[in-house]
Amino acid sequence: MIRLLTPCARAGLCTSPAWLILLLSACDLRAPAVADIRLDPPDEKTPLAARLTVSTDEPARVTLQVRNGEREWSVTPSQEFNTAHQLPVLGLEPDASHDIVVTVADAAGNVTAADRLTVTTDPLPENFPPLKVAVSRPEQMEPGVTILAVRRWPDGGQNDDSYGLILAVDEVGRVVWYHRPVRTAGDVHRLRNGNLLYSSDVDGARGTLVEIDMLGNIVQQWYSRSVAKTGFHEGTFVDTDTFHHDVLDLPTGNFLALSTEVRSYERYPSSDRDAAAAPVTQDVVGDVLVEFTRDGSIVRRWHLLDLLDPYRIGYGSLDTNFWRRAYGKLMEQPKVVDWAHGNALAFDEQDQMILVSARHQDATVKIDPASGKVAWILAPHEGWKEPWRSLLLQPGGELQWGYHVHGTEVTPHRTLLMFDNGNERATPFAEPLPEDKRFSRAVEFAVDEAARTVHQVWSYGGPGEELFFSGFLGDADWLPQTGNVLITDGARVTRSAGAGASAAPSATGQPPAQAGSKPPPAHNWARIVEVTHTSPAEKVFELLLDDEPPEGWRVYRAERLPSLYP
Repeated sequence: MIRLLTPCARAGLCTSPAWLILLLSACDLRAPAVADIRLDPPDEKTPLAARLTVSTDEPARVTLQVRNGEREWSVTPSQEFNTAHQLPVLGLEPDASHDIVVTVADAAGNVTAADRLTVTTDPLPENFPPLKVAVSRPEQMEPGVTILAVRRWPDGGQNDDSYGLILAVDEVGRVVWYHRPVRTAGDVHRLRNGNLLYSSDVDGARGTLVEIDMLGNIVQQWYSRSVAKTGFHEGTFVDTDTFHHDVLDLPTGNFLALSTEVRSYERYPSSDRDAAAAPVTQDVVGDVLVEFTRDGSIVRRWHLLDLLDPYRIGYGSLDTNFWRRAYGKLMEQPKVVDWAHGNALAFDEQDQMILVSARHQDATVKIDPASGKVAWILAPHEGWKEPWRSLLLQPGGELQWGYHVHGTEVTPHRTLLMFDNGNERATPFAEPLPEDKRFSRAVEFAVDEAARTVHQVWSYGGPGEELFFSGFLGDADWLPQTGNVLITDGARVTRSAGAGASAAPSATGQPPAQAGSKPPPAHNWARIVEVTHTSPAEKVFELLLDDEPPEGWRVYRAERLPSLYP
């Protein structure tokens, strides 16, 4: 509900609240006048954001003063001086009434307060995930809001593709923004232009990339060949088989995304447990790094099957499930294996190099985009042959390799930060670590490129610290003001109530089966945790997304934004 109250220019100031009188104290006869003001109500897809339209008789800058109960904040969405303004009103809380005073100021500092408005928001919907803040220490936290895409994943079931939700919470876990996309959203992050970009699938096909503004309006979207085969033709077509996991906007204005291709190989490994198993002819999915423009034109491609050993396998490389539905749109009889499973991209602006995380190879690979050659490989050393073996970084001291990692990024200190999922903690054909002994962690490595060595600098999680395990999903982000680390522990799986203690999931997220019995349903939950970059690390924020079975939730990645406003 929105209500316009008496304009201050025509009302007695004696009836105005004290906080409004203070706001008007700078007004004088030279102040700019508000010719028109309109507040459009929140859209049902983005219920905690409204649009404000203001017209002034001379160029001015608009400031919003918002009061909600005991909370009060002020924001100037744009520093530009204009006569026509269209501004988002962001940070509203659900099920609350908000008083908003709009003030305009000219370049000389003369200020006018316009109409006071009231916005009342609806409660959160019933199918909203429950959010519980276990730890909140705002004085030690990175300022800003945490944005994340949530997936509904009921016990014993699969991802609910019809449930889409992107939400943002403040430092104490209050929901201050959310958006309901038509389908489940994957990775979501802020573009350089201030909009949000998220990935999504259509009928199992991977995928689409969707750009929205903070009011939830679609600005542009791109779709791949597999999505086009479903009949989806909304937006800009890009000539790739798929989009998956990650996309970056480059300093040039182009995008760098992960896509895929399929190649057939003879005498390919048929088992990751039995080295003597007979080889087969196999269709193999390989990741392709694709640079493209906003109009969908391909600039360059880099094929991992050409850059790494296509015959080297890790645990998970022979999985046929992940790409089955997507390539079912493109192939008559898809029985493709997921050789590398790229899941993260990073662009190092200092040396103009690309980093790609290959989950099933347990590898982070640095690529020179100009030459198309591999600079180095950060990975366990088992299973690599020449010429790739010569590209491996050597351990410069004690370290634990990462296994099935996610979210590799370059920190301001030129180190590498990633989420180490910890699946198997072995390379075929070595025996995997028992499932109840596996652990996940956030880990930081320093690479000495001249010496071609790697050092482990810092980690959080694992033996001797907080022991946890997310067999898939996950992220670790460096936070620039505090140096803290934001960790997405996004795929926790425990046995349902009455089935015993928590169980470590397999790569698909299901708990291990008990001999001679049917495994109990897997309860799915997630958490976002911020820790200090110290040893040992100190937890300063922890948000749990958990529910009573059979409801379950997962989070791909979370990101700390300095503000909801770009």
